[in-house]
Amino acid sequence: MSGAPAGGVERQAERLAGVLARNRADQCAVFSRNAARADRFNALGVAPIEIDFPGRFNFLDRRRINGHIRRFAPDIVISWTPDVAPFVQKASFVHLGRLGAALGDLSLLSKCDHLFTPAAARADAALAAGWSGQQLHVLPHLPMLAEELAIPPINRKSVYTPPTAKLILTSMRLKRNNGLETLLDAFARISGTYLWIAGDGADREVLEAAAHERGVKPRVRFLGWQDRMAPYLAACDVFVYPAKHEDVGDAVIEAWAAGAPVIAADTLGPGLLIRHKENGLLVPVGDAVSMAEAIKWMIQDKELPRKLSAAGKKAFDESFAMDKVAPQYIDLLARLTANPLTANPSTAQNAGP
Repeated sequence: MSGAPAGGVERQAERLAGVLARNRADQCAVFSRNAARADRFNALGVAPIEIDFPGRFNFLDRRRINGHIRRFAPDIVISWTPDVAPFVQKASFVHLGRLGAALGDLSLLSKCDHLFTPAAARADAALAAGWSGQQLHVLPHLPMLAEELAIPPINRKSVYTPPTAKLILTSMRLKRNNGLETLLDAFARISGTYLWIAGDGADREVLEAAAHERGVKPRVRFLGWQDRMAPYLAACDVFVYPAKHEDVGDAVIEAWAAGAPVIAADTLGPGLLIRHKENGLLVPVGDAVSMAEAIKWMIQDKELPRKLSAAGKKAFDESFAMDKVAPQYIDLLARLTANPLTANPSTAQNAGP
């Protein structure tokens, strides 16, 4: 994995490493130099190998990556980020690549034997590009762990937020035109509330300026990237996911896991997950007025948040909890490698950094 210092893909790689460690699988993690990530892998009992990638010369990158692979002699190699996949030379192992949201990365993954992805729409695009159904595997994201969910809510005062104020939370990459402007427009229509924005990205300063232009900056807190969202979700009154383009909806699932009531723009991923007015509220994409009305309804109605959070938590427990998702990854790896490793739900539930 190349990877950024923080991000959803990187967090998923660490969670799977935890699941495999709990199931006593021999594994080796090779990733771009990152001291904090190395500490987390060491805590799992997985000795990490840090490399400088990309380096100055492709041939040296290829030699370095394949040297580590030969020494470990794996049954399977997982390319978590598409940029590393072209450097992995064909050998007796199965090469599994992760297909992310950037479908243009399919060309980088062409040397892989199989692909896995969290979104059926991405698998459909790979099918259209010539991959076979036998090579494609749709797996839900690995969720937060029970010990993460047990962490108490963060103290609002530590984020300069009145303890009695109604609190709205969102979590997404900070980019223009991804829906955050819609949320800021909606938030400007609601008084007496605070907004926490978790996440980071290239357009953070632009979005901070947008909050200032709308006159809401004093009530908005930019939290930066958070590895553990559970304390923030537990502290909020409503989680709002305004993304204009989203084919997975894992932010919705994490909010459900923490028992937070959810409002989301009706994009593909959240739209498939949420049953409107049953386990969440859906609003039209880009519609600030509808989003504001949904937020007002949520914070003014005492019964609605309880109903939606209970239904969301039930949906998470039944379909997306670690003991439901981890066995799907274990089963895929077992089938691809003819390895008899089997998932132990009791250990899978507690696996991970």
